[in-house]
Amino acid sequence: MHTDRGKWDRGDLVRRLARVLDVAKKALTRLAPAGYTDSVEPSLSVRPEKVISETAVLLLAASAARQEPEIETRTKTLAELLMVHARSDRMRLGVCLEPALSLDYAQAHACLSRLGYPDPAFDKLLEQSQLSQARSGRERPPHRVLEQQWIAGLLGISPAGLRKHNGSAAAASVLGNPLDLLSGGREDVYALTHALMFVAGGDLPPRPLPRRRSAILSEAEAVLAWCLDESDYDLGGEVLLAWPLTGSPWSPAAAFGFRVLARVEDVVGFLPSAGTRVERLNKLQGDERTNYLMASAYHTAYVMGLLCAASLRPGCAPPVAIPTRKAQPGSAKAILTRLGAGAAHWREELDRLTEPERDSLTGLILTAALRRRVRDRDFDGVRELLSAGYEWGLADSPAASQAAEMLERLASFGEMARPAADAP
Repeated sequence: MHTDRGKWDRGDLVRRLARVLDVAKKALTRLAPAGYTDSVEPSLSVRPEKVISETAVLLLAASAARQEPEIETRTKTLAELLMVHARSDRMRLGVCLEPALSLDYAQAHACLSRLGYPDPAFDKLLEQSQLSQARSGRERPPHRVLEQQWIAGLLGISPAGLRKHNGSAAAASVLGNPLDLLSGGREDVYALTHALMFVAGGDLPPRPLPRRRSAILSEAEAVLAWCLDESDYDLGGEVLLAWPLTGSPWSPAAAFGFRVLARVEDVVGFLPSAGTRVERLNKLQGDERTNYLMASAYHTAYVMGLLCAASLRPGCAPPVAIPTRKAQPGSAKAILTRLGAGAAHWREELDRLTEPERDSLTGLILTAALRRRVRDRDFDGVRELLSAGYEWGLADSPAASQAAEMLERLASFGEMARPAADAP
């Protein structure tokens, strides 16, 4: 699977990307015409616009590896199929009726245009919508503003409604502000990964990061720890994009994360989604089964495709072995004894590593343990973990620093509550 130069084998990355492009072809065929409506679990329902746009982003990323015959054939086929849906009456009507969402409806068109498949008539319709009074009539969080700027950049336009945000959206996003690593939610990590995708370029020149790259990657490592601990491979894969997208060397934690995802994909056959209910899948048959599986799992498969495509960039492949230069002998064992119960695939992969490789991942293990303790409101356990982290020189990690601040706030809370408890 791997090369003797220490990097992940290019052929294996190409094989994984090719497999995802095959999934994309099926997803377009099944879901693009009318989407998917799930009456049992409405959260799994998928609008056709979402499938079309996400397939276009995957196609754009994969096209960077078109020199590979397996990828060239598939991207050409996918582009031809995508054009039918990206410029359908449904998408054109969306541009007409909802000017504030016109760039959203045009996202797939923009990706295709960037790849050399223009449509002047669609461009003209979009221009009319972007000149309308209602073009800016939608409130968006900063990472969504960055997405709008990215789509406009693919088309080579500069809509008036976006100019006022130039330079400010990235700073206002979570890229410009530390994440809550102990109590934050999935939507916060989603905002981080998407803001980084659009700032890093995605086939456009990258824009300046609003904070030091090392600070952002340190936080990415922290959220990767709990993505792996919760088996959230969809979000974990997006987090791992931070390294190839910024052209940064893969850290031990990031290299380990890629290994976990690759192993799970090899065992299951595709990168599984937390939304897919195996017991329900096994009860379905025929088209109903296929449509359910495709709707619930296609996005996670796409994430693995994006990750492999980014890793195929020159010098961006993850390492085969976990870097051990900064490993502290015995540190992983010391923190693992305090991790607590909880089964996850990453533990199985951790057991396959050499002891020095495990010791290089002590920071990731500590972060996962801290997150568990905060979730369970075990603050004595948090204090114990911080003491162990301090002993091994990990007290300055983002998660440990935030945990120490939390304990200080809890001490103040205790002081405030004590007089009331002692009152007659």
